[in-house]
Amino acid sequence: MKTALVFFRSVEREFDGEYYSKVVGAFRSAGINIDTVEIFDRNDSHSFCERFDSFYDTMENLIIVDGEDRDFDLKELVAEKMETVLVENENARIFLDAVGKNDGVEYSPQYAKLPIESIIIPNIKGAYQGFILDKSGFTLVLVPEEYGQLKPMCDKYVVPYLENKYGIKSKRLLLKYFGDLLTLDDTLSQAENIYEGLKCNIYRKCGDVSIDLLFDKQDESARGEVVRFIVGKLKENIYAEFDTTLGERLFDLLRLKNLKVAVAESFTGGRVVSEIIKNPGASAFVDEGIVSYSNESKMERLSVSKADLIKYGAVSSVVAYQMALGLLKGGKCDLAIATTGIAGPKSDDTEKPVGLCYIAVGMRDGVHTYKLNLTGNREEITETAKNTALFLAIKKLKNI
Repeated sequence: MKTALVFFRSVEREFDGEYYSKVVGAFRSAGINIDTVEIFDRNDSHSFCERFDSFYDTMENLIIVDGEDRDFDLKELVAEKMETVLVENENARIFLDAVGKNDGVEYSPQYAKLPIESIIIPNIKGAYQGFILDKSGFTLVLVPEEYGQLKPMCDKYVVPYLENKYGIKSKRLLLKYFGDLLTLDDTLSQAENIYEGLKCNIYRKCGDVSIDLLFDKQDESARGEVVRFIVGKLKENIYAEFDTTLGERLFDLLRLKNLKVAVAESFTGGRVVSEIIKNPGASAFVDEGIVSYSNESKMERLSVSKADLIKYGAVSSVVAYQMALGLLKGGKCDLAIATTGIAGPKSDDTEKPVGLCYIAVGMRDGVHTYKLNLTGNREEITETAKNTALFLAIKKLKNI
């Protein structure tokens, strides 16, 4: 199996090495080895056409990740190179219309045009419909560059197609984890020693971790044993056994338990609540989101004690607790989340260090505060705090 992966460099992805690694990892974690990765300028159709002929002669599979900010139609171009034509695909049109209805947008019918002999790769999260096209043993795959769309399309359609093509009989398990990385690394290292056919691929960003487990043997008993070992060691910090985000998982639990959440944020600036309201139907489960940045706002909107602000400072366990309590007392929520901290690059007028933050999570039966000392730049600290707040809320709801 020889596979090439091609990107077209967009403005957003110009220097995003992490993005490219994640896309490559999405295939390698499933046992689909990527032999070569090439990145073309988004408008350089000439160089791509020259390399396409080489790919066709030397590779068995060509996976193209397509952005849309270019001055030529990539689908038209690859259809021409594969000696076929584009036609409106009936199934692609159905998916396109469903996405458009959900987004409140009438998308161009051009999105539903695919090569006539191709197999659609449905995209339920965006307009761009992908496809798989086989010709004389050469497989061409086209998927959109947005990772949130690309990943499920690859997992559900591209990887199974290639596994079937090559008779790969591996099993996969995806776990979403948040917590201590030393414990995680030690547990996975032990698991690989227990089960010789296990490969573990880890993708980390600001505390949030995706664990791809790939089993290349068919011993169900041994596989079950190693999964039980991993889950048993990490269960307190595993928040899902499928591909999802922290915001999606929290929303699922709110909906499952029919609860409402309210969020008061200081240094995270609305990031926590924004992750929740990305989910369709969030209005039924989100009471309010407040960015309470100043001390005056904390006192007026959340009834935080002026005396405690003076005594302990805004970045303190006491203030985080009172922020969450203010939400529970003043609103119509069942679950309250509050954040306060110092993201940097400089500290406030106290001697408290950059990266210090407090997160409060609670319900009417009690509020718990958590102290964190985070490292990194301003963006990394803020994102990690946001993710931590979401995870702590998930953990709270899972235990009720």
